[in-house]
Amino acid sequence: METVQRSVIDPTQYRDVMGHYPTGVAVVTGTVDGEPVGMVVGTFSSVSIDPPLVAFMPQVGSRTWDRLAQADALCVNVLAHDQLALCRTMAVPRPGKFDGVDWSPSAAGAPVLTDAVAHVHCRQESVVEAGDHWIVLCAVDEMEVTRPATPLLFFQGGYGGFSPAGMAAKADADLITAVRLGDRARAQVERIAARLECEAAALVAVSPDELTTAVSAYGGTATMVEPLGQRIPLIPPIGEAYVAGADPEVVERWLAKVTPDDPALVECYRRRLATVAERGVALSMVGPGARSEYERLHEALAEYASGELTPARERAVRSVLAQTRHFFDDVDVLPGETYDVGAVVVPVHGPDGRVALVLRATQLPAGVPGHVVGGWVDEVRAAAACVERDLANGGAEQATAYRDWYEADFPL
Repeated sequence: METVQRSVIDPTQYRDVMGHYPTGVAVVTGTVDGEPVGMVVGTFSSVSIDPPLVAFMPQVGSRTWDRLAQADALCVNVLAHDQLALCRTMAVPRPGKFDGVDWSPSAAGAPVLTDAVAHVHCRQESVVEAGDHWIVLCAVDEMEVTRPATPLLFFQGGYGGFSPAGMAAKADADLITAVRLGDRARAQVERIAARLECEAAALVAVSPDELTTAVSAYGGTATMVEPLGQRIPLIPPIGEAYVAGADPEVVERWLAKVTPDDPALVECYRRRLATVAERGVALSMVGPGARSEYERLHEALAEYASGELTPARERAVRSVLAQTRHFFDDVDVLPGETYDVGAVVVPVHGPDGRVALVLRATQLPAGVPGHVVGGWVDEVRAAAACVERDLANGGAEQATAYRDWYEADFPL
């Protein structure tokens, strides 16, 4: 008899290939010796309708599963897209991880996590060893959808949510509303482009995580690099002029995206925000011989704007942004020195004092003395002041309407 030779699959290749298939994220909970126990699984699955059976697959050697296996009853909590923090809390094998977590006991005594999408109450039917995992088959006693929200997904090593096709209408409404507000700055954007012979734009927020190009104009030899409607991530160091001086929750949301997650680096960005807020302008400086590296930054932003990023590619884009943060370091512009300026960005405040949009000048002439850079800053600041006066008068109602829309739960 011939011996069949099995091909050897490299573990890295296995993870990479299987990582292209998204999985839902759930927390399996139970009570053991009067204490709540829970573990995160990405392997929860339906098995049978008649009889009702589900399964999940904990790793062999998991100490959490060794303890949870002693529970008489289990609850599978299907997490929602906005419960990533809860997921991370439950994923860490440590004592007291239910402290501060909102939950209540089920009729059978298993912890039921508040605000999960669904709860499946079940008990172990059988356990089968399968390589480096167990297959835990469970009989379902009760189940219910308690919050009809989109679920939390795991894909290519990253967490995210599901965007149904119907949400495209919301994206269109986002852009239309942003363009209407940005149109209040059109005359000043065109003025900046003509006077500085550059690309000028008005950028407006379309979500807590993105700006968009609402208005643009070109002067001199400047060409269209960033089309209208292009998405611009609010990921450090990008968007600092919009974030600086904003409400604390906006600042903290931006700082939470710092890569790598280093407290010292976060403080550097916090100091940078303070400088931008004090000066009322954000300058990015290219520096001698760094133009090709600066272009990498624009390429990364263009890839982000494509809207086709997988979690793996998003991490790559974030990595490029982190590597180019030195372009956004604080610089004291001296009249006698020569500079290569990447961008001049100035915030425009609405009638309520908060940033309504930002004006940006790019594709500026290279190798200019500091006094010229100072003139550019004055020009963009003056344009921003004109837009602020317009918003405070005829545009006040429109700015307020935009703020109401922006802060709504489901702007349409």
